[in-house]
Amino acid sequence: MKLSAETKDLIKIILDDYSKKQYAHLTKEEQKALGAFYTPAELVIQMIEKFSDLEGTICDPAAGVGNLLVGCILAGADPLSIYAIEYDYETFQVLKKRLVQYGVPEYHIFLGDATDPTTWEILQSRVA
Repeated sequence: MKLSAETKDLIKIILDDYSKKQYAHLTKEEQKALGAFYTPAELVIQMIEKFSDLEGTICDPAAGVGNLLVGCILAGADPLSIYAIEYDYETFQVLKKRLVQYGVPEYHIFLGDATDPTTWEILQSRVA
């Protein structure tokens, strides 16, 4: 799918602003030491443009703080069709707070291991 220039600009503004707030207190070395990486807006846009559309269920099995999913919502995805899995508890707490602000139901956001079949069984039981 092709995003409009306006949608791309919106995604860049929102994600870049969030990144500045989230990681402003950390050096690049400290960010690397966390073992988690911020998905930049430009990459989020490229990933979304690989989708054929934003209809149906969208799940990020390694959601981090939710940049891809927020980008999808900004591009027109229904927040009720968004699901997220995050392994790290602290990151999960940030993710949950952030996605709920965008209208994603809290029960669509999972703390779990995406490589564990049990996580997927729970997710599948909640997908409408």
